[in-house]
Amino acid sequence: MIVFTDLDGTLLEPDTCDHHAALPALAALAARAVPVVVATDRTAAEIGPVLVELKLDTPAIVENGGGVFWPAAPAGPAEADACYDEIRACLDALPARLKGCFAGFGDMDARRIAALTGLNRARAARASRRGFSEPGLFTGSETQLVALRRHLAAHGLCAERHGRFLTVSRGGSKAGRMNAVRALVERRDGRRYWPLVALGDAEEDREMLEAADYGVVVANPAHPPLAELDGEREGRVIRTELPGPMGWNAAMIEILRRLAGSAEFDA
Repeated sequence: MIVFTDLDGTLLEPDTCDHHAALPALAALAARAVPVVVATDRTAAEIGPVLVELKLDTPAIVENGGGVFWPAAPAGPAEADACYDEIRACLDALPARLKGCFAGFGDMDARRIAALTGLNRARAARASRRGFSEPGLFTGSETQLVALRRHLAAHGLCAERHGRFLTVSRGGSKAGRMNAVRALVERRDGRRYWPLVALGDAEEDREMLEAADYGVVVANPAHPPLAELDGEREGRVIRTELPGPMGWNAAMIEILRRLAGSAEFDA
């Protein structure tokens, strides 16, 4: 199989970014040569050190599906698909009545980004090194938002709400990248990977969880639970009782047991 996972609040503790509670399941997956693919809102610059820490050599879905980053590829998909300069050029060409309504990360320094996101200064600086999307603050009216989206659409771009930020991108998603990333890994390894397993904790993970053969909603006490997902009543999507990496670990061990067809599986 191949595993797609969100990071913060799912595989990583939201406050400490610690993943050690998930080590037994990660070791079991590694022993079975199961690829683990990170799918996150973080940038390639942010995710590089995390992949090293997790000892993953797979592509990563970054910027909420805006693009794919693969450190092991010398001329990887990130360089091929990057569109940030195009996004900034479109924003810089906004009519005067709209330009003052949107301030993107590219208009801010690391101190400002850190204050808005709660990231430390170093990570905020990495979050500003974008390739596929531009988050920012929109302060205009609904009429101006409609006009902004119309302007962006004329250039093949869209603007979507992600929490407090309005994010401008080409409209990619985590779910939309899953099969493309699977194909990259299959070409590298010369083997077919099935089923697809996905784990996440937030609304932005819903489409990915519903698109997988097995979906796992990881408990996160920091926000209200997700509304029922497609496939949940049939048992294709399950929920963990434990939060974060503890829940991730328990769910992956259970899925490995199911797929092995044996209750004697031991991580």
